Amino acid sequence: MRIPEDLWIAGQMFSRNELQAMASNGLLREVLGDCFLPSNIRITASLRARIAAFVCGRELNSSTVLARQTAAWIHGLLPEVYTLCIYTRSYHRPFQPGFGLNVQFMQTRVPDTQMVFRSRVKVTSALRSVCDCAQFDPLPVASRVLSNAISLHDPYLNLETIRDSLQRYEPSPERSRALRLVDSFDDVAQAA
Repeated sequence: MRIPEDLWIAGQMFSRNELQAMASNGLLREVLGDCFLPSNIRITASLRARIAAFVCGRELNSSTVLARQTAAWIHGLLPEVYTLCIYTRSYHRPFQPGFGLNVQFMQTRVPDTQMVFRSRVKVTSALRSVCDCAQFDPLPVASRVLSNAISLHDPYLNLETIRDSLQRYEPSPERSRALRLVDSFDDVAQAA
């Protein structure tokens, strides 16, 4: 897989509508913003990270980490995203990446234990990504990420581990919201 050579990008040879028509016919698959891949290519976390790094360009450097819904997408917990979420150690001037995407920068430090490398791209770990989505992303996105994480039946990424991780965060309205969201999923699981 070669990036960007194997990416079909809206506005280059075909419009977004033409690419979506090809996707609806099974020829392409939408991956990130205005980027599409041939449907025969197997999409992995490493491939998603490489696509995100390409879209970010030089804005993604050694002091930045892909996070929140972007990281959840890389880990396979969301089918698509239209916002690049980037954690940086210091202030970063906003930029417009194109490709039909928005960018959100948050100034924070991510401990080494809460990040992983996917094709040499720094990404928050799956657990950190789920916790951050539950705290900061819009409720529909946060709910979908949490639901997909739970459906994996991963012993290291379940309601208990997510709740325990959130309880170690500093008290805040965002943390309270995330814990309520986790509790709502717990209530649904107990009712079933």
